Amino acid sequence: MGMNITHIRTNRFLAIITLFLVASINTIAQTENVRERVFIDVNTHDLLVGETLQYSTFCLSNTTNKPSALSKYLYVELIGEGGVVFQRKHQLENGKASGEFFIPSNIETGKYYLVAYTRWMRNFDDVTQAPLIFINPYKGHTNADALTEDVTVDFNTVSGVLIANAANNVVFKVSQGNKPLIRKGRVISEDGKQIVDINSDANGFGAFEITPEKGKSYQMLIENPEGGFKFFNLPSATDTGVGLNILHSNAEIELKPYGDVKGGRLYIEQQGNVVLERDVQSTYPIRIKRTELPQDVLRVSFKDNQGKLSYLVPLFNTKLGLETSPTILETRSPAVIEQQLAKGNYTVSIRKSFGNQTPQMHAAFSKEGLSLPENLDYTELQNAASFYQIDEKELPTSISFLPEYRYQLLEGVLKAESGSASVENKNVILSLTGEKILNMSVARTDSEGRFLLEYQTMNRGKQTDAHLTMPEFESEYSFEISDNFKKQHQLDFSPVIIDTAQLAEIRERSIISQLENAYFTPLIDSSEIENNILPTMNAFNAHYEFDDYVRFRTLKEHLVEYISVAGVREKRGVKRFVVYDLDSNFDFELESLVLLDGVPVHAPDLLEFSPYRIKSVDIANKRYFLGSYIADGVLSFKTIEGNLGGFEIKNNHMAFGLLTPEAEPKTAGGNPIEDLRIPDARIQLLWAPEYEVAEDGVEQIQFNTSDVEGDFELVIEGFTEDGMPVSIIKKIKVKERTNEKG
Repeated sequence: MGMNITHIRTNRFLAIITLFLVASINTIAQTENVRERVFIDVNTHDLLVGETLQYSTFCLSNTTNKPSALSKYLYVELIGEGGVVFQRKHQLENGKASGEFFIPSNIETGKYYLVAYTRWMRNFDDVTQAPLIFINPYKGHTNADALTEDVTVDFNTVSGVLIANAANNVVFKVSQGNKPLIRKGRVISEDGKQIVDINSDANGFGAFEITPEKGKSYQMLIENPEGGFKFFNLPSATDTGVGLNILHSNAEIELKPYGDVKGGRLYIEQQGNVVLERDVQSTYPIRIKRTELPQDVLRVSFKDNQGKLSYLVPLFNTKLGLETSPTILETRSPAVIEQQLAKGNYTVSIRKSFGNQTPQMHAAFSKEGLSLPENLDYTELQNAASFYQIDEKELPTSISFLPEYRYQLLEGVLKAESGSASVENKNVILSLTGEKILNMSVARTDSEGRFLLEYQTMNRGKQTDAHLTMPEFESEYSFEISDNFKKQHQLDFSPVIIDTAQLAEIRERSIISQLENAYFTPLIDSSEIENNILPTMNAFNAHYEFDDYVRFRTLKEHLVEYISVAGVREKRGVKRFVVYDLDSNFDFELESLVLLDGVPVHAPDLLEFSPYRIKSVDIANKRYFLGSYIADGVLSFKTIEGNLGGFEIKNNHMAFGLLTPEAEPKTAGGNPIEDLRIPDARIQLLWAPEYEVAEDGVEQIQFNTSDVEGDFELVIEGFTEDGMPVSIIKKIKVKERTNEKG
């Protein structure tokens, strides 16, 4: 029977988890601390063929920023315009997981996304996306005609509207396609009167103040570099609504309400808690010292006396810990950089920086989904964030996906091939023959045949052989299983534009990559991955190796001749195995469980199977409980091959592959080459995805430089024990090693 995978979403679950669901829904009603989020940190957002993408993930409470205890497994996908490049599952340890991907030579130049989520996050449609650009210099690439894209200007205010007869701080963004533009111009009224000059910066952002009159129109005039002008209409002003102008200085934040202010309350929140609130009865400005607020990206909102929300926007009381004065180091030398860090968990990367690289995603801004350029002050951060919407999703009233709190989960449905057969209260057994041990789990179906199985696998990052069976053979059944990976993602694959300024840089990186791959020898770990999964059953009281005895023509003869604790009975022409009850005070009443390589099989079919393919049998002469399934005795046969040995399970069975979690990374990356005669062309000097700080203090970050000169960046991303985000960038300049001979 072929594998049939469908996407199953249901709000009705098995009876065995009903209490959990009720508790979960009650939790949702009482608190918003039920959502998870993932922060993805990558070593770079721009990669060439031959380089390695390295990533580190933090699974956090969406409210507190502390490691989430809800999910133990994370799903990661790399997706390009042509489809999925890879799908991986990671086991989370204290909310963290990491991995890497070598960019192969057959990859196409284009935009890609690394997406990550947990099974629980799918209830809220929460997915984290890290945009990436891959460049293949060995394949031709034709830029899309950027000139066909119109220049656009977007406008925004804190409240999202332009309020008449009040001084509005308006933020604008100039772009052509996805490329920001530096432009200058002016804002004019409908009668052509100039109001203010404007300029956009390298990120396309700018801001100006305007006091519009209701009913009048205003335009922004943008000068074209080649001559001429373009005109863009500002939004129409309204005489209702409440706005907010946010002014930043190094010492304080000024919040100035304006518009139809008739009373209300202003709130500042951090991690779900109100840290400051003020009554607002007029347009009088509210000044707050930065020291009075947590150093974080906060939320500021205003509700009128009727509780109506006017706006909810980010408020910046933190910026990147950026040290622009570089540390000077020599090539091919050991180095140590000291950094004060609080107790917490971090990722540390030291990599060569390039002029045209895409801005990094930072932990400091990740909670609100902000991806902002470096080198921005508070005001610039506030302006850049004007075009991001704070995600205020309503919590669901029911749950479709249980969290993988302890074990991996497999959800599916049992279907009857005959309309008269029942699918309710049936035992569905999952057997993982790819784990090389007796690894089974069972679930009971609900009234519609739905089931949910818990299981464990070894972490190998590969498919493991799996079987679903329903050990009742009087009727015909089939299975459909759902996939924990999402079927669809909303992704924007805008074309990659490579300008002439990038070509020299690409050539340099390509040469470096070829050198590194030519001389770099990866560390090979030949040891087996430790199997720490306990077998489902090991309390057998009899074991028989078939090669220890004379082989007979039929399996029945083996049981008759030398297996004394079990036998074969025939009733009305149907043969079956029986396990003899060794306890005179207890009578067996139920059928025995018959396994072949850990998969339940129909006894009459197995009795027709060649015994020359069977290696051994283990027998348990007692009543056995496997979850909701009960059997009087167990016969566990093993084939010589360990993969059913060619035995065909004719019905009530589905064979498929289950993806196992990734194995732990063997190295932290950035290993130096000790032989000075061999070139060391590393541009990734250090990648430490699991950098844990046990107590507050100064950390000694140790690494070795390579033969590559130029500008590097030390980037530290992570979260303190209290859930405070940390983003630190230090500049490093590596120069050629001086000749010490004198």
